[in-house]
Amino acid sequence: MIGYEYLLSQIPLRMPPLARPAQVRPVTRVEHMPDLLAVPRHVAPGADATVLDHVLFALKHERTQLAILHEALKLVPADEMVRALTAQRLGAYLRRAAFVWEKANEQELALPWDSTGGNYVDFFEPARYYTGPDWERSRKYRINFNGIGPYEFCPVVARNAALEQRGQVVLERLRAWVSDPQNLGVLDRVMNWAYLSETRDSYAIENEAPAPDKERAFLQAMEQLRDRRPLTEDYLVDLQNLVITTAIKQEQAFRHQQNWLQRGGHGALAVRYLPPPPDNVGELMDGLMRLANAPEGNVPPLVKAAIVSFGFVFVHPFMDGNGRLSRLLAHHSLSLHGALPMVNGSPAILPLSVAMKRHEADYLAALESFSRQARQLWDVTYIADNEFAFDFRSSPRVYAHWNGEAAADFLTRCAEQALEQSLVDETAFLQAYDKAYAQIDKEFDLPNRTINLLIQWIHQNNDRMPERRRNATELLLLKPQQIERIEAIVAGCFSRDDNDTK
Repeated sequence: MIGYEYLLSQIPLRMPPLARPAQVRPVTRVEHMPDLLAVPRHVAPGADATVLDHVLFALKHERTQLAILHEALKLVPADEMVRALTAQRLGAYLRRAAFVWEKANEQELALPWDSTGGNYVDFFEPARYYTGPDWERSRKYRINFNGIGPYEFCPVVARNAALEQRGQVVLERLRAWVSDPQNLGVLDRVMNWAYLSETRDSYAIENEAPAPDKERAFLQAMEQLRDRRPLTEDYLVDLQNLVITTAIKQEQAFRHQQNWLQRGGHGALAVRYLPPPPDNVGELMDGLMRLANAPEGNVPPLVKAAIVSFGFVFVHPFMDGNGRLSRLLAHHSLSLHGALPMVNGSPAILPLSVAMKRHEADYLAALESFSRQARQLWDVTYIADNEFAFDFRSSPRVYAHWNGEAAADFLTRCAEQALEQSLVDETAFLQAYDKAYAQIDKEFDLPNRTINLLIQWIHQNNDRMPERRRNATELLLLKPQQIERIEAIVAGCFSRDDNDTK
């Protein structure tokens, strides 16, 4: 065992498993393979290597895993760190390790100098990772901590040029769609549909059909996106109170008790996910809110929105309403940082929840890329009557320093589908509808309600009047040839080969 795998064997806590452990293999150089990092023997730490040696190897050759580093460096004595720094004062990986050591041990190393000197080094290499602003500048070690978020909440996402390009294309096409003169006549209606669909499908993901009061409340919360308010505890409480209309379930602050999610099964097996213990929620949420409110740095908007949305649901700061709020926060992130164009004073949202509902299995898989591992960090004992005893056997850093790549990929796919399969299709539908209405109105002297019903009946029945409707009151004054003409008008206006069944 070398690198992180060795460190995990030494940490006296449960930690998530490695997706790609480093292992000694008969290779001549370090090679990235699908399920492991192949390392030549002469590069790997030797049999007498210390924890610190494996930390430095991991920092140099493996993906940055802050939670493991944080706990492993608690095992390194202060005098060993001081000796290493004295011998290699300018070592970039050693300086990074020393920075984390002081965070983990909550004390400063007693060094005979105020600063190591030399150039400042980014903790995360911008060529390998998406990075945020310089959250901290350690003069002592000449380290810029430049993660996506501050140390208290810093998921990691490796750079992905293809993913970045896809996200950029989606947002550019959204802006083009809003500014297209051909769409001006229907923008308001499409956005009304998008906001309403986002509301209904966000509830549907929770297997709930919202009553009118809940629907209105969620729409109110969505409408606040135009204000671009930074996230605070008070603001999130206000949003929670809006989406949860039952007074007894409305919160006044972040939770101070343990929450858990259940789904099927019996006893302890029914507990599918446990968010962090309540004592850690405050620090985690402070970090998450700082991340959400900060300028994007070089983090693509959809990547950041994914981190905010999934991070919120992983922390689960309230006892109820976390799922709906997490999806709302994806829109909040995009709106706050100006990634969404405006339509009559409100952001033109991508109805992400519509895409999530269509691909619930993929949504669950993205969530479980973290939650399944987090569940294994707890011992759960069933007591009786849906009461449990919970024992957290890991580090709260696990909830702060997770891999955000599955979340970023999923949200980007949802954004692509929300644009193409929702906004663009709805726009085409309304334009065709308006065209059909205008033609029928011009040729036939019919009430508005009748025209609307005729279009709906015919379009929903593959451009033919349903037999069960032919005796409807609205058709009594129409001759068969007139009905055929109306059918032809509807068919001609909805001639796009899009399989639209609206």
